[in-house]
Amino acid sequence: TKKVYFYSSPFARAEETALKCLEGMRETGEVVKKIEELGLDVQDDVILVDGLMERFFGRLDGKELATYAYVWPVDMFMPTHTAFDVESVAAVSTRIRSTLLDIDSRYPEGGNHIVLTSHADVLQITQCYAAGLENVGMFSQYRFGNGEVRKMGRDVGSLP
Repeated sequence: TKKVYFYSSPFARAEETALKCLEGMRETGEVVKKIEELGLDVQDDVILVDGLMERFFGRLDGKELATYAYVWPVDMFMPTHTAFDVESVAAVSTRIRSTLLDIDSRYPEGGNHIVLTSHADVLQITQCYAAGLENVGMFSQYRFGNGEVRKMGRDVGSLP
């Protein structure tokens, strides 16, 4: 039996998303049936990991979302920048790599399904990093919608 594990940022909105997803998987008839057909064992707990926390926006943290637009264009041509004391795309990639390796090491038998709930920049950077996009700084071109679920592919062709 393959297991499904939910990993989340410890920030409330990401954890709430994971819990809502779990609730939907337990209470939606057609989803329950599909889970049974696939022989999946969905774990009830959401595992909180700091490595999935939101990207740190330095001096822009707590400001209007529009101020993040000062950072994203620079990310595209300089993924190592730390303007405004922001956590660089490269630093987020390193953090995510470490987090994913840690999660993977917990299941040496392999074959399980891992669901990550986090925040826009972190998930977008993660998908681009995992897909092997040459310039991960282009992550903002691959936006997620609120609550969107995507399979994380291992090649650039998997990006939307």
